[in-house]
Amino acid sequence: MRVHTKLLLAGLCFLPLAGCFKGEVDQSSLCTYSSDAEARECKEGELSWFKPTQWNNEQLPLSVAAAYCNFNHEVMYNNAGVICVFTEKRMSLVKNSQ
Repeated sequence: MRVHTKLLLAGLCFLPLAGCFKGEVDQSSLCTYSSDAEARECKEGELSWFKPTQWNNEQLPLSVAAAYCNFNHEVMYNNAGVICVFTEKRMSLVKNSQ
């Protein structure tokens, strides 16, 4: 087998794994917020935890995730809140609230 063919085959084997090598998330800190105003203090790429003061409805974690979570990383949510990697990319879409 020629060298070029071997290199091509090796490249094709590793191509599907390219998405597995995402940038590391700094896990030494956690931005905790309960409101949109507090969320504005979080930084892009930071691990964040939405910790509601009260649970209003079942749509709340999805609303928070839609506004503040980077979907290139795992998003965890339940009745205790939402944990994800914070993004500022959709910040302009969030209505100002307390």
